[in-house]
Amino acid sequence: MATAVAMPEVFVRKSSGLVRVMSPSSAFIYNVLTMGLIFPWTYLWAPGALPGGQLVWGILLAVVLEIPIALAYVWLSTALPRSGGDYVFQSRVLGGGIAFTLVMSGFVIWILQWVALSGWLLSYLGFAALFLGLGATLGNATFLDWAGWFASGDGIIVVSIANAAVALLILASGFKNYIRLQRVMWAATLIAFGTMLVVLFLASSDSVPGNLNAFSASIGGSSTFYEDAVSATTAAGIDLNPPFSLLATLLIAPIAWTSLQWATYSSQQNGEIKDARSFRSQAFIIVGALVLTGVLLALLAFVLERAVGTGFLYVAGAGYWSLIPEATFNGVYLWPNIVAIAISASPLVVVLISFGFILNSHQIVHNCYIGMTRVMVAMSLDRLLPEWVSRVSERFHTPVNAHVIYFLASIPVIFLYSRFAYGEGDSIVSWTSLTLGVTFACGYVFVATALAGALLPFRAKALYDASPGSAYRIGGYPLVTVVGIIGFVAGVLFEILFIFNAQLGLTSDLAHNVVLVILVVSALWYLATKYMRRSSGINVDFAFKEIPPE
Repeated sequence: MATAVAMPEVFVRKSSGLVRVMSPSSAFIYNVLTMGLIFPWTYLWAPGALPGGQLVWGILLAVVLEIPIALAYVWLSTALPRSGGDYVFQSRVLGGGIAFTLVMSGFVIWILQWVALSGWLLSYLGFAALFLGLGATLGNATFLDWAGWFASGDGIIVVSIANAAVALLILASGFKNYIRLQRVMWAATLIAFGTMLVVLFLASSDSVPGNLNAFSASIGGSSTFYEDAVSATTAAGIDLNPPFSLLATLLIAPIAWTSLQWATYSSQQNGEIKDARSFRSQAFIIVGALVLTGVLLALLAFVLERAVGTGFLYVAGAGYWSLIPEATFNGVYLWPNIVAIAISASPLVVVLISFGFILNSHQIVHNCYIGMTRVMVAMSLDRLLPEWVSRVSERFHTPVNAHVIYFLASIPVIFLYSRFAYGEGDSIVSWTSLTLGVTFACGYVFVATALAGALLPFRAKALYDASPGSAYRIGGYPLVTVVGIIGFVAGVLFEILFIFNAQLGLTSDLAHNVVLVILVVSALWYLATKYMRRSSGINVDFAFKEIPPE
């Protein structure tokens, strides 16, 4: 008599509970907003740390180097159109241990830093800039006081926690509500960015010094700000007319990658995107968003340099990188939005730019929640996180438990970001110095996924053969393998530079220790969970051989 052999139950349940409510165009917008047209550091960090580098060309180089990584995600997304993105891709191609360790450490834990950073952007570049600009243009001292509070540590902490709480309430009420809000955030961001471009493009280089001086005086600073800033910068030995440096231009690309590496982020919620299996749709969502954002960021660099001049761009960079106080507006760095506000001297311009910065800053905390809760759901379905993490509300079709967990976990990171520092004098190391750690840590996730794309036709052949991208070949080799290898090599180069190049900032003992500890903790979690599941008769390896439930 034949004996029936029962197959083990692979997943926690047979359906994720998530529904496809996001259109490809909404996913495209989501990626553009996630890359952050408002992210400002490239425009000050690069001139300050890399004299002689060409800002525009460095940004465009980052676009070119990110395209192969983005294309690898297109293939993987069409082969595995499920929520969980990088974790699902890597676990089905590279294995569960590698996937869980890298994605839990580099994404789930490190992106908590982006929750804190979202609050900083909202408070500092959004509300503080709004009231600084209004205080200056309207001559209102109360607004200037408010700007000071929003830029303070207490202000940033309060705004950051409120920012995270509001996003939690919106997302817990259903993903559709976020999509509706995203339309408003998209319009406001485009208006703000367009206003900034127009102001900077139309600015007369002859009038800019006087405009900056007038703005400085209106907020209680020096009436000869421009001259003072130039004098202090040159006195510090900084060359305001350095010769062209190819190396410096190349090194700008990793800084720009801080923004552009997020072109692929929509893949985390592939299970909620309509037509996610379409190669054309995914190429539009991922590669299209990357190219648009890269071009816009390069255009902003061009008009900013045209408005203030190359020499003063180095002055602005010196205020940020070399901490020259005279090259700041009373401690406020010369971010592009601040410069545009100062040049315009218009309350309307202040409101248009600041409102877009406020909403795009708020969007960032949403994408932190959306992406990471979907990864947590996928890990839970594979039994690597507790079952209750993956529970999805039947009414709202959203993982409420995961959202609450992520909100609570972000609170201590928000305090660390604004309060933690040690050392004395020039040797002070603060938690904010780990901002680039997010780029590095998330970077190794993107790099590993590019490798997964390259190996997809060989390590997950059935998935690849069934995918719409399997028809694309070059020289007899799968095209995804070619672009995946190129993307992997480019990404590895970026990661090496982040670790060893002092101009890219991730060289402190604090940074290295935090990165290492998070990696070790994630690996130990995986090993402990796998052992406990096996002791109860469940082999989690079975899940990595199957397509996750839809």
